[in-house]
Amino acid sequence: MTKKKNTTVPLSRRRRKSVNVKLIAVICSVLFVAAIGILFAVIGSNKKSAKHVTDNTTAEETTAEPVTEEETTTKTPAVEIDIMMIGDMLVHEGVVKSGKMDDGSYNYDHLYTNIAQDITAADVRIVNQETILGGSDFAYTGYPTFNSPQELGDAEVKAGFNIILHATNHTLDKGLKGVENCLSFWKEKHPATTVLGINETEEEYNNIYVYNKDGFKVAFLNYTYGTNGIPIPDSKPYIVNMLDKDKITQDVTKAKQLADMVVVLPHWGTEYVYTPDSNQNYWTQLFLSLGVDVVIGTHPHVLEPVEVVSDDKGHEMLVYYSLGNFVSNQDKKPRMIGGMANVTLVKDETGCYVKNYSLTPLITHKLFGQKLITTYKISDYTEELAAGNAIRNDSGCYDFSLSYCQTLVKQILGDTYDEQTGVLSVSLHPDGLTKTTGASTAAAGSSTN
Repeated sequence: MTKKKNTTVPLSRRRRKSVNVKLIAVICSVLFVAAIGILFAVIGSNKKSAKHVTDNTTAEETTAEPVTEEETTTKTPAVEIDIMMIGDMLVHEGVVKSGKMDDGSYNYDHLYTNIAQDITAADVRIVNQETILGGSDFAYTGYPTFNSPQELGDAEVKAGFNIILHATNHTLDKGLKGVENCLSFWKEKHPATTVLGINETEEEYNNIYVYNKDGFKVAFLNYTYGTNGIPIPDSKPYIVNMLDKDKITQDVTKAKQLADMVVVLPHWGTEYVYTPDSNQNYWTQLFLSLGVDVVIGTHPHVLEPVEVVSDDKGHEMLVYYSLGNFVSNQDKKPRMIGGMANVTLVKDETGCYVKNYSLTPLITHKLFGQKLITTYKISDYTEELAAGNAIRNDSGCYDFSLSYCQTLVKQILGDTYDEQTGVLSVSLHPDGLTKTTGASTAAAGSSTN
Protein backbone atom coordinates (compact mmCIF):
# COMPACT_ATOMS: atom_id res chain seq x y z
CA MET A 1 0.00 0.00 0.00
CA THR A 2 1.36 3.34 -1.07
CA LYS A 3 2.28 5.73 1.68
CA LYS A 4 0.30 9.12 1.50
CA LYS A 5 2.44 12.31 1.13
CA ASN A 6 2.19 14.76 4.02
CA THR A 7 1.18 18.30 2.61
CA THR A 8 0.74 20.04 5.91
CA VAL A 9 3.00 23.14 6.26
CA PRO A 10 4.90 23.13 9.41
CA LEU A 11 3.84 25.68 12.00
CA SER A 12 7.13 27.47 11.93
CA ARG A 13 6.92 27.97 8.23
CA ARG A 14 3.29 29.24 8.46
CA ARG A 15 4.31 31.72 11.06
CA ARG A 16 7.16 32.96 8.92
CA LYS A 17 4.83 33.29 5.93
CA SER A 18 2.29 35.22 8.00
CA VAL A 19 4.99 37.55 9.21
CA ASN A 20 6.22 38.06 5.69
CA VAL A 21 2.69 38.90 4.47
CA LYS A 22 2.23 41.40 7.24
CA LEU A 23 5.65 42.89 6.60
CA ILE A 24 4.88 43.23 2.91
CA ALA A 25 1.56 44.84 3.76
CA VAL A 26 3.26 47.31 6.08
CA ILE A 27 5.93 48.04 3.49
CA CYS A 28 3.25 48.56 0.83
CA SER A 29 1.33 50.86 3.15
CA VAL A 30 4.44 52.85 3.89
CA LEU A 31 5.30 53.05 0.22
CA PHE A 32 1.74 54.09 -0.61
CA VAL A 33 1.76 56.85 2.03
CA ALA A 34 5.19 57.90 0.87
CA ALA A 35 4.02 58.01 -2.71
CA ILE A 36 1.00 60.11 -1.77
CA GLY A 37 3.27 62.41 0.22
CA ILE A 38 5.67 62.73 -2.66
CA LEU A 39 2.78 63.42 -5.04
CA PHE A 40 1.39 66.23 -2.87
CA ALA A 41 4.88 67.55 -2.34
CA VAL A 42 5.45 67.66 -6.09
CA ILE A 43 2.11 69.37 -6.71
CA GLY A 44 2.82 71.90 -3.96
CA SER A 45 6.28 72.45 -5.27
CA ASN A 46 4.94 73.03 -8.77
CA LYS A 47 2.43 75.57 -7.47
CA LYS A 48 5.07 77.34 -5.44
CA SER A 49 7.43 77.22 -8.39
CA ALA A 50 4.76 78.64 -10.66
CA LYS A 51 4.03 81.46 -8.21
CA HIS A 52 7.75 82.06 -7.81
CA VAL A 53 8.13 82.32 -11.57
CA THR A 54 5.26 84.81 -11.76
CA ASP A 55 6.62 86.88 -8.91
CA ASN A 56 10.08 86.78 -10.37
CA THR A 57 8.78 87.84 -13.78
CA THR A 58 7.04 90.86 -12.27
CA ALA A 59 10.09 91.74 -10.26
CA GLU A 60 12.35 91.35 -13.27
CA GLU A 61 10.07 93.49 -15.42
CA THR A 62 9.94 96.18 -12.72
CA THR A 63 13.69 96.05 -12.29
CA ALA A 64 14.44 96.04 -16.00
CA GLU A 65 11.95 98.83 -16.92
CA PRO A 66 11.14 100.93 -13.87
CA VAL A 67 7.90 102.87 -14.20
CA THR A 68 8.65 106.55 -13.71
CA GLU A 69 6.33 109.13 -12.19
CA GLU A 70 5.82 110.64 -15.64
CA GLU A 71 4.54 107.26 -16.93
CA THR A 72 2.11 106.72 -14.11
CA THR A 73 0.93 110.29 -13.45
CA THR A 74 -0.67 112.55 -16.04
CA LYS A 75 0.75 116.03 -15.58
CA THR A 76 -0.56 119.21 -17.13
CA PRO A 77 2.21 120.51 -19.39
CA ALA A 78 3.31 124.04 -18.50
CA VAL A 79 2.17 126.75 -20.90
CA GLU A 80 3.79 130.20 -20.96
CA ILE A 81 2.40 133.43 -22.40
CA ASP A 82 4.85 136.29 -22.97
CA ILE A 83 3.32 139.77 -22.96
CA MET A 84 5.06 142.93 -24.18
CA MET A 85 3.60 146.42 -24.20
CA ILE A 86 4.73 149.92 -25.07
CA GLY A 87 3.21 153.20 -23.95
CA ASP A 88 1.64 156.22 -25.58
CA MET A 89 1.64 156.75 -29.34
CA LEU A 90 1.24 160.50 -28.87
CA VAL A 91 1.11 161.58 -32.49
CA HIS A 92 1.87 165.29 -32.67
CA GLU A 93 2.17 167.02 -36.04
CA GLY A 94 5.93 166.46 -36.06
CA VAL A 95 5.36 162.69 -35.82
CA VAL A 96 2.69 162.84 -38.54
CA LYS A 97 5.06 164.67 -40.91
CA SER A 98 7.84 162.15 -40.33
CA GLY A 99 5.77 159.57 -42.18
CA LYS A 100 4.82 161.63 -45.20
CA MET A 101 6.51 160.29 -48.32
CA ASP A 102 7.45 162.21 -51.45
CA ASP A 103 4.41 160.90 -53.32
CA GLY A 104 2.04 162.13 -50.60
CA SER A 105 1.47 158.70 -49.02
CA TYR A 106 2.24 157.91 -45.38
CA ASN A 107 4.45 155.23 -43.84
CA TYR A 108 5.45 154.84 -40.17
CA ASP A 109 7.58 151.70 -40.14
CA HIS A 110 10.55 153.76 -38.92
CA LEU A 111 8.98 154.25 -35.50
CA TYR A 112 9.45 150.57 -34.56
CA THR A 113 12.73 149.68 -36.29
CA ASN A 114 14.81 149.56 -33.10
CA ILE A 115 12.46 147.32 -31.10
CA ALA A 116 11.36 145.01 -33.93
CA GLN A 117 12.86 141.86 -32.40
CA ASP A 118 11.39 142.62 -28.98
CA ILE A 119 7.92 142.87 -30.49
CA THR A 120 8.01 139.64 -32.46
CA ALA A 121 9.50 137.66 -29.55
CA ALA A 122 6.27 137.95 -27.50
CA ASP A 123 2.92 136.17 -27.82
CA VAL A 124 0.80 139.17 -26.85
CA ARG A 125 2.06 142.49 -28.26
CA ILE A 126 0.23 145.62 -27.07
CA VAL A 127 0.48 149.28 -28.08
CA ASN A 128 -1.45 152.20 -26.59
CA GLN A 129 -2.73 154.17 -29.60
CA GLU A 130 -3.26 157.42 -27.70
CA THR A 131 -4.67 159.35 -30.65
CA ILE A 132 -7.68 158.36 -32.73
CA LEU A 133 -7.07 157.08 -36.27
CA GLY A 134 -9.84 159.14 -37.82
CA GLY A 135 -8.22 159.07 -41.23
CA SER A 136 -8.31 161.51 -44.12
CA ASP A 137 -11.91 162.59 -43.55
CA PHE A 138 -10.36 165.03 -41.08
CA ALA A 139 -7.23 167.15 -41.18
CA TYR A 140 -4.27 165.51 -39.46
CA THR A 141 -3.88 167.47 -36.27
CA GLY A 142 -1.90 167.40 -33.06
CA TYR A 143 -2.54 168.87 -29.64
CA PRO A 144 -5.12 169.57 -28.26
CA THR A 145 -7.56 167.58 -30.47
CA PHE A 146 -5.65 164.89 -32.32
CA ASN A 147 -6.39 163.06 -35.53
CA SER A 148 -3.85 160.63 -36.94
CA PRO A 149 -3.31 158.84 -40.28
CA GLN A 150 -4.61 155.30 -40.40
CA GLU A 151 -1.26 154.30 -41.87
CA LEU A 152 -0.04 154.33 -38.26
CA GLY A 153 -2.26 151.30 -37.73
CA ASP A 154 -0.77 149.63 -40.80
CA ALA A 155 2.72 150.12 -39.36
CA GLU A 156 1.66 148.77 -35.96
CA VAL A 157 0.32 145.59 -37.51
CA LYS A 158 3.37 145.23 -39.76
CA ALA A 159 5.62 145.60 -36.73
CA GLY A 160 3.74 142.73 -35.05
CA PHE A 161 1.34 144.31 -32.55
CA ASN A 162 -1.80 142.23 -32.11
CA ILE A 163 -3.67 144.24 -29.44
CA ILE A 164 -4.38 147.95 -29.94
CA LEU A 165 -5.64 150.06 -27.02
CA HIS A 166 -7.98 152.94 -27.89
CA ALA A 167 -9.60 153.88 -24.57
CA THR A 168 -7.81 157.20 -23.94
CA ASN A 169 -8.65 160.78 -23.07
CA HIS A 170 -8.30 161.58 -26.80
CA THR A 171 -10.76 158.92 -28.04
CA LEU A 172 -13.48 161.48 -28.86
CA ASP A 173 -11.22 164.26 -30.18
CA LYS A 174 -12.99 163.99 -33.56
CA GLY A 175 -16.35 163.01 -32.12
CA LEU A 176 -18.36 159.92 -32.88
CA LYS A 177 -17.40 160.02 -36.57
CA GLY A 178 -13.71 159.80 -35.70
CA VAL A 179 -14.25 156.68 -33.60
CA GLU A 180 -16.47 155.08 -36.23
CA ASN A 181 -13.84 155.74 -38.92
CA CYS A 182 -11.22 154.18 -36.68
CA LEU A 183 -13.30 151.09 -36.00
CA SER A 184 -14.09 150.67 -39.71
CA PHE A 185 -10.40 150.88 -40.56
CA TRP A 186 -9.46 148.11 -38.15
CA LYS A 187 -12.31 145.83 -39.17
CA GLU A 188 -11.82 146.29 -42.91
CA LYS A 189 -8.03 146.45 -43.14
CA HIS A 190 -6.90 144.33 -40.17
CA PRO A 191 -9.75 142.10 -38.99
CA ALA A 192 -7.38 139.73 -37.17
CA THR A 193 -6.07 142.52 -34.94
CA THR A 194 -7.75 142.94 -31.55
CA VAL A 195 -8.93 146.46 -30.74
CA LEU A 196 -9.83 147.19 -27.11
CA GLY A 197 -11.46 150.16 -25.42
CA ILE A 198 -13.84 151.30 -28.18
CA ASN A 199 -16.94 149.49 -29.38
CA GLU A 200 -19.20 149.55 -32.40
CA THR A 201 -22.10 147.82 -30.63
CA GLU A 202 -23.40 147.21 -27.14
CA GLU A 203 -22.58 143.54 -27.62
CA GLU A 204 -18.92 144.44 -28.15
CA TYR A 205 -19.09 146.68 -25.07
CA ASN A 206 -20.17 143.70 -22.95
CA ASN A 207 -17.74 141.28 -24.56
CA ILE A 208 -14.58 140.09 -22.79
CA TYR A 209 -11.52 139.52 -24.94
CA VAL A 210 -9.67 136.31 -24.01
CA TYR A 211 -6.34 135.32 -25.50
CA ASN A 212 -5.97 131.52 -25.65
CA LYS A 213 -2.69 129.66 -26.03
CA ASP A 214 -2.87 125.87 -25.73
CA GLY A 215 -5.71 126.09 -23.23
CA PHE A 216 -4.12 128.86 -21.15
CA LYS A 217 -6.61 131.74 -21.23
CA VAL A 218 -5.83 135.35 -20.31
CA ALA A 219 -8.44 138.15 -20.39
CA PHE A 220 -7.49 141.73 -21.31
CA LEU A 221 -9.55 144.81 -20.36
CA ASN A 222 -9.00 148.48 -21.33
CA TYR A 223 -10.56 151.62 -19.77
CA THR A 224 -9.97 155.39 -19.66
CA TYR A 225 -10.54 157.87 -16.83
CA GLY A 226 -12.19 160.40 -19.19
CA THR A 227 -12.43 162.00 -22.65
CA ASN A 228 -11.17 165.54 -21.97
CA GLY A 229 -14.63 166.81 -21.20
CA ILE A 230 -16.12 165.72 -24.54
CA PRO A 231 -19.44 164.04 -23.72
CA ILE A 232 -20.05 160.46 -24.76
CA PRO A 233 -22.72 160.43 -27.51
CA ASP A 234 -26.21 159.61 -26.27
CA SER A 235 -26.77 157.51 -29.38
CA LYS A 236 -23.86 155.24 -28.50
CA PRO A 237 -23.15 155.32 -24.76
CA TYR A 238 -21.03 152.17 -25.21
CA ILE A 239 -18.59 153.75 -27.69
CA VAL A 240 -15.68 153.93 -25.19
CA ASN A 241 -14.90 151.97 -22.01
CA MET A 242 -14.76 154.23 -18.96
CA LEU A 243 -13.21 153.59 -15.56
CA ASP A 244 -16.47 152.87 -13.73
CA LYS A 245 -16.66 150.75 -10.59
CA ASP A 246 -19.81 148.84 -11.55
CA LYS A 247 -18.63 148.23 -15.12
CA ILE A 248 -15.19 147.05 -13.98
CA THR A 249 -16.63 144.81 -11.26
CA GLN A 250 -18.96 143.22 -13.78
CA ASP A 251 -16.24 142.78 -16.40
CA VAL A 252 -13.59 141.35 -14.07
CA THR A 253 -16.10 138.98 -12.50
CA LYS A 254 -17.03 137.68 -15.95
CA ALA A 255 -13.40 137.58 -17.05
CA LYS A 256 -12.42 135.39 -14.09
CA GLN A 257 -15.11 132.90 -15.16
CA LEU A 258 -13.86 132.86 -18.74
CA ALA A 259 -10.10 132.96 -18.24
CA ASP A 260 -7.29 131.73 -16.02
CA MET A 261 -5.78 135.19 -15.44
CA VAL A 262 -6.91 138.80 -15.90
CA VAL A 263 -4.87 141.78 -17.16
CA VAL A 264 -6.27 145.33 -16.89
CA LEU A 265 -4.86 148.15 -19.04
CA PRO A 266 -6.08 151.47 -17.59
CA HIS A 267 -5.57 154.98 -18.97
CA TRP A 268 -5.22 156.87 -15.67
CA GLY A 269 -3.12 159.07 -13.42
CA THR A 270 -1.76 162.61 -13.45
CA GLU A 271 0.26 163.85 -16.39
CA TYR A 272 4.00 164.44 -15.87
CA VAL A 273 4.03 163.07 -12.30
CA TYR A 274 6.50 160.26 -11.52
CA THR A 275 4.45 158.59 -8.78
CA PRO A 276 0.92 157.16 -8.70
CA ASP A 277 -1.78 159.57 -7.55
CA SER A 278 -4.76 158.94 -5.26
CA ASN A 279 -6.93 158.05 -8.24
CA GLN A 280 -4.51 155.36 -9.39
CA ASN A 281 -4.29 154.04 -5.83
CA TYR A 282 -8.10 153.81 -5.64
CA TRP A 283 -8.39 151.80 -8.85
CA THR A 284 -5.39 149.65 -7.89
CA GLN A 285 -7.12 148.60 -4.68
CA LEU A 286 -10.34 147.84 -6.57
CA PHE A 287 -8.51 145.72 -9.13
CA LEU A 288 -6.70 143.90 -6.32
CA SER A 289 -9.93 143.21 -4.43
CA LEU A 290 -11.49 141.75 -7.59
CA GLY A 291 -8.57 139.36 -8.14
CA VAL A 292 -6.89 141.02 -11.13
CA ASP A 293 -3.41 139.61 -11.80
CA VAL A 294 -1.56 142.27 -13.81
CA VAL A 295 -2.14 146.01 -14.37
CA ILE A 296 -0.25 148.02 -17.02
CA GLY A 297 -1.07 151.71 -17.09
CA THR A 298 -0.70 154.61 -19.52
CA HIS A 299 -1.43 158.35 -19.81
CA PRO A 300 0.98 160.33 -17.54
CA HIS A 301 3.50 160.65 -20.47
CA VAL A 302 6.37 159.87 -18.09
CA LEU A 303 7.60 156.68 -16.44
CA GLU A 304 6.17 155.65 -13.08
CA PRO A 305 7.22 152.79 -10.76
CA VAL A 306 6.56 149.07 -11.04
CA GLU A 307 5.52 147.18 -7.92
CA VAL A 308 3.74 144.13 -6.56
CA VAL A 309 0.79 144.78 -4.25
CA SER A 310 -1.05 142.22 -2.13
CA ASP A 311 -4.19 141.91 -0.04
CA ASP A 312 -4.75 140.30 3.36
CA LYS A 313 -5.79 137.04 1.67
CA GLY A 314 -2.38 136.65 0.05
CA HIS A 315 -3.40 137.57 -3.49
CA GLU A 316 -0.62 139.44 -5.31
CA MET A 317 -0.95 141.78 -8.29
CA LEU A 318 1.77 143.21 -10.53
CA VAL A 319 1.33 146.92 -11.35
CA TYR A 320 3.08 149.08 -13.94
CA TYR A 321 1.67 152.52 -13.11
CA SER A 322 2.78 154.24 -16.33
CA LEU A 323 4.87 153.30 -19.37
CA GLY A 324 5.20 156.94 -20.46
CA ASN A 325 5.44 157.92 -24.13
CA PHE A 326 6.67 155.63 -26.85
CA VAL A 327 6.88 158.50 -29.31
CA SER A 328 5.88 162.18 -29.18
CA ASN A 329 6.96 165.68 -30.11
CA GLN A 330 6.69 166.98 -26.56
CA ASP A 331 9.12 169.62 -25.37
CA LYS A 332 10.36 168.45 -21.95
CA LYS A 333 13.24 166.05 -21.26
CA PRO A 334 11.39 163.52 -19.05
CA ARG A 335 8.77 162.99 -21.76
CA MET A 336 11.40 161.53 -24.05
CA ILE A 337 11.68 158.55 -21.69
CA GLY A 338 9.17 155.72 -21.82
CA GLY A 339 9.20 152.01 -21.12
CA MET A 340 8.54 148.58 -22.58
CA ALA A 341 6.90 146.09 -20.23
CA ASN A 342 7.55 142.36 -20.51
CA VAL A 343 5.63 139.84 -18.40
CA THR A 344 5.73 136.04 -18.55
CA LEU A 345 2.62 134.24 -17.31
CA VAL A 346 2.58 130.50 -16.62
CA LYS A 347 -0.07 127.83 -16.26
CA ASP A 348 1.06 124.47 -14.89
CA GLU A 349 -0.12 121.74 -12.50
CA THR A 350 0.27 124.11 -9.53
CA GLY A 351 -1.92 126.89 -10.96
CA CYS A 352 -1.42 130.16 -12.85
CA TYR A 353 1.10 132.82 -11.93
CA VAL A 354 3.53 135.54 -13.00
CA LYS A 355 6.89 133.88 -13.61
CA ASN A 356 8.94 137.02 -14.23
CA TYR A 357 8.60 140.64 -15.30
CA SER A 358 10.79 143.44 -16.59
CA LEU A 359 10.74 147.03 -17.79
CA THR A 360 13.12 148.27 -20.47
CA PRO A 361 13.44 152.07 -20.62
CA LEU A 362 13.00 153.60 -24.08
CA ILE A 363 14.20 156.95 -25.42
CA THR A 364 12.43 158.92 -28.14
CA HIS A 365 15.06 160.15 -30.59
CA LYS A 366 13.33 163.34 -31.62
CA LEU A 367 14.37 164.51 -35.08
CA PHE A 368 12.51 166.41 -37.76
CA GLY A 369 12.36 165.09 -41.29
CA GLN A 370 11.16 162.15 -43.31
CA LYS A 371 11.51 158.86 -41.35
CA LEU A 372 13.87 160.45 -38.81
CA ILE A 373 12.01 160.37 -35.48
CA THR A 374 12.23 156.95 -33.84
CA THR A 375 12.67 155.23 -30.47
CA TYR A 376 15.61 153.29 -28.98
CA LYS A 377 16.05 151.00 -26.02
CA ILE A 378 18.20 152.82 -23.48
CA SER A 379 20.84 150.07 -23.77
CA ASP A 380 21.23 150.93 -27.46
CA TYR A 381 21.30 154.70 -26.96
CA THR A 382 24.55 156.68 -26.81
CA GLU A 383 25.75 160.08 -25.72
CA GLU A 384 26.42 160.83 -29.39
CA LEU A 385 22.79 160.16 -30.28
CA ALA A 386 21.64 162.21 -27.30
CA ALA A 387 23.78 165.14 -28.48
CA GLY A 388 21.82 165.15 -31.74
CA ASN A 389 18.34 164.80 -30.20
CA ALA A 390 16.22 167.80 -31.19
CA ILE A 391 14.82 167.96 -27.65
CA ARG A 392 17.99 169.95 -26.89
CA ASN A 393 16.55 172.80 -28.93
CA ASP A 394 13.55 173.13 -26.61
CA SER A 395 13.62 175.55 -23.69
CA GLY A 396 15.59 174.21 -20.72
CA CYS A 397 16.57 170.97 -22.47
CA TYR A 398 20.08 171.87 -23.70
CA ASP A 399 21.65 169.38 -21.27
CA PHE A 400 19.65 166.33 -22.40
CA SER A 401 21.99 163.33 -22.33
CA LEU A 402 22.12 159.57 -21.84
CA SER A 403 23.42 160.08 -18.30
CA TYR A 404 20.44 162.34 -17.55
CA CYS A 405 18.09 159.61 -18.76
CA GLN A 406 19.84 156.93 -16.68
CA THR A 407 19.69 159.08 -13.55
CA LEU A 408 15.98 159.84 -13.92
CA VAL A 409 15.10 156.22 -14.70
CA LYS A 410 17.00 155.08 -11.58
CA GLN A 411 15.17 157.69 -9.52
CA ILE A 412 11.77 156.49 -10.73
CA LEU A 413 12.32 152.73 -10.82
CA GLY A 414 14.62 152.34 -7.82
CA ASP A 415 17.43 149.91 -7.09
CA THR A 416 15.87 147.08 -9.09
CA TYR A 417 16.83 148.95 -12.26
CA ASP A 418 20.27 147.92 -13.54
CA GLU A 419 22.05 150.70 -15.42
CA GLN A 420 24.56 148.23 -16.88
CA THR A 421 21.92 146.14 -18.65
CA GLY A 422 19.38 148.93 -19.05
CA VAL A 423 16.58 146.77 -17.66
CA LEU A 424 14.51 146.44 -14.50
CA SER A 425 14.16 142.67 -14.28
CA VAL A 426 12.60 140.47 -11.60
CA SER A 427 12.47 136.66 -11.77
CA LEU A 428 9.89 134.96 -9.58
CA HIS A 429 10.28 131.36 -10.73
CA PRO A 430 9.64 128.80 -9.31
CA ASP A 431 7.47 130.38 -6.63
CA GLY A 432 5.92 133.02 -8.86
CA LEU A 433 3.24 135.40 -7.73
CA THR A 434 -0.49 135.46 -8.19
CA LYS A 435 -0.91 131.69 -7.99
CA THR A 436 -4.57 131.02 -8.70
CA THR A 437 -6.77 128.23 -9.95
CA GLY A 438 -8.13 129.48 -13.22
CA ALA A 439 -11.19 128.68 -15.28
CA SER A 440 -10.94 125.34 -17.03
CA THR A 441 -12.92 126.28 -20.11
CA ALA A 442 -13.97 129.49 -21.79
CA ALA A 443 -17.69 130.14 -21.69
CA ALA A 444 -19.92 131.89 -24.19
CA GLY A 445 -19.48 135.62 -24.52
CA SER A 446 -15.69 135.61 -24.80
CA SER A 447 -13.54 136.40 -27.78
CA THR A 448 -10.49 134.20 -28.21
CA ASN A 449 -7.41 134.36 -30.38
